[in-house]
Formats: sequence, C-alpha cells, structure tokens
Amino acid sequence: MIKHISIFMPSESAFHRRLFQCLSRAFKKQGLLVSGGCRLLTEPEIVGWIKENKPCAIFEMNRVKDEIPVLYQFDVLHVSWVVDMLGRGENQIKGSDITYTFDPGWVDTFNTGSLLKWLPPGTCRDTFFPCRHNYAIPFEFSFIGHIPKPWSPEELSRPLGDQDNSVSFEVVLRRYAEYMRVNTYQEQTHDSCAEVINGIVKQLLGTTCRLSQEVYYDLLVRIKRMNNRTGLINYALRHTQSLVIYGSENWRLWPEYRRYYKHYVEDPSEINRIHQAAKINLHDGVGFHFRAIDCMASGGLLMWYIEGDYDDYQPGEIVYTRGLSDFFQAQTHYYEFKWLNFEEVYQMARAVNYQGSKAQKEVLEIISAHHTWDSRVKQIIADVAML
Repeated sequence: MIKHISIFMPSESAFHRRLFQCLSRAFKKQGLLVSGGCRLLTEPEIVGWIKENKPCAIFEMNRVKDEIPVLYQFDVLHVSWVVDMLGRGENQIKGSDITYTFDPGWVDTFNTGSLLKWLPPGTCRDTFFPCRHNYAIPFEFSFIGHIPKPWSPEELSRPLGDQDNSVSFEVVLRRYAEYMRVNTYQEQTHDSCAEVINGIVKQLLGTTCRLSQEVYYDLLVRIKRMNNRTGLINYALRHTQSLVIYGSENWRLWPEYRRYYKHYVEDPSEINRIHQAAKINLHDGVGFHFRAIDCMASGGLLMWYIEGDYDDYQPGEIVYTRGLSDFFQAQTHYYEFKWLNFEEVYQMARAVNYQGSKAQKEVLEIISAHHTWDSRVKQIIADVAML
C-alpha cells in the first residue's frame, strides 16, 4: 500500500484549489501523507520534488506520464485523471500506471496500455447540502458554467496551411459545423471528429495540413460548448425570462444573455445556495459532472441535456447514456432531455415539488453512501493495490 501521495492540479483557480483540498482531506482520512499543489511542475521541478519529498505515487489532473517522461527514471506510480482533452488526440493519452477518465465514453476509445477506468467526480456533503428556507424559490431556471468568448475577427481569419496554400479558419469552421449539423455527434469519438476536420482541410487545400493543438481545441471542444450552452439557454428563454446565469465574465460578451448574467461565483457556500434558488438547474455536457453532483448534493433539481438526437425516439422514452443513470433514476432523481423532448421533460420537472420530497431524500442517501470524495479516494487506493 502507498503511504505518501503527491497531488498536482493544473492551476491555482478557485475550483482546482477546492478540489485539491477535498482530495487531500480524503487521502489523509485513509492514513496517507499528502503533498503537492495547484500547478503542474516542469521536468526539473518534479525531479527535485521526488528527491526531496519521496512520494510513493503522483496524482495529476490532465497530464499523463508520457507528457513528463522524466518520471520513467523513478520508481513512482503515476495516476492521471483526464478531465479535459485540451486538443490532444486519443493516442496521446498514454504512459500512466492508472488513467482515469472524466467522460465515461473515453474508456471505450483510449488505449493507454495500462489500467484504464472511469472516475466520476465526488462531492463534499459538508459543503453541499439542502438549506432550510421558508421563502418561495425566486427563479425558474439557473445555469452555472463557463461559455467561450464569441469568435473574434482575428480568430476567424487565421490562415490554416502554408503561405502559398491556405484557407481561413472561418471557412473550415463553417464546413465542419454544417457537417455536424447534418451528421450530429452521435456515435462520434474525439478522434473520429478530428478525422472529419482533417478531411475537410485536405479537401479545401488539396493536401494534408498539420493543424495546431489550439485549432483542434477550437473545433473539437469550443464550438461544441458554444452550441450546447447557447442552445440550452435559448430553450429555457422560449418559456420564461426567469433565468439566472453564473460563470465566467465571457457571458457579458454575448449580448443576448448579458441581462441574465449575475457574476462569477467561486465561494462554495454561495454555489450551494444558488442550486436551491431555482426550480430547475440546467446542465449540459458530461452528465456526471462536478457541478451536477454538487447540485444534487445541495438538494437542487437537475435537468440535463443529453447531446445528440435519436431518429427512433418515442415520447416518454429514457435513452440510456452512461453516467448519472448508472446510479440515479432519470425522471425521478433528476431529469434528462433531448432537443426533441425538451417541452415534455420541462413540464414534468416543473410540476414536481422536489424540495423535501422522497426523491430528494433518496438522492442525498445515494450520494452519502457512494459519491463523496472519500468514496472516490477509496477506489483509487484499491486500484493502486491491484497493480
């Protein structure tokens, strides 16, 4: 069994600091010595760190062992939790002794050559819990999350290719967006989407072109996040103006949403209150997300958009997607919808008196038993023991 683990988060953001604290406390409860910080060290720094602190294992978010090859010189376990692809290809996720994925679908597409498992986030029940209040819930919808900035003229005019043969980013963006509008993201993987992009660029230029990681990120992640978030908010606004948005200041750059934006929120106690200040908390993207499980632990009612459309969808049908539905009952413990059935599911969620209900109580019991950070750390320790 390991006795000392060093944890490294990608940045000093409030979110990463809170996550570092949660994981540190959970590992300490299991009797481990914990060190680390909220920054990924350079190769010389991590060599010095290992020699001075002598950890048995290193846990890093969003960096795999192949991205810091000096670790191969040391007898130290490397555990990676891939939460964001950051424009990388699936074949670049390699080297770590254990690789955990944030998206459960990545388990089927990564080939790390070592132990590969889905690790959904946990939550802290001391931080997120239902508050007692005797006032009416003030808002119909709430959304907490980031949105990218709208495309700038400089970004759209970026040349892709070389000096003698290039095409603008805007042209590729429009071709790719049109392709995905027709074909959808259903059954697509990260790498298959990258192949579609490469094919479009080759068709436009008449030859293959090596794109930067930034361009891949913009086309694989940023456009998807833009479309999902704006579509989600637009659906809510078709029914009511009773909407509040919290997240990055980028929301102010979108004129149509500016009036609904409140501010960036990083205080967990405020986040806890926000989850309970709306009838419905909107969510998109990976179902079992940090903000989703925190919302449910707060006692908030979650309404999650499942991406993609199904031609054979029938009204009232629940389409299985791995994630929340592995542990919670859709349309009871939380609500999930497709674009095709937003109205139907919205009316179901709107009719529910969720606060203090049997469903809310069941959610809180399931979370306490299986989805705290203590539960996640016990899983990590058990996985390490299997190596």
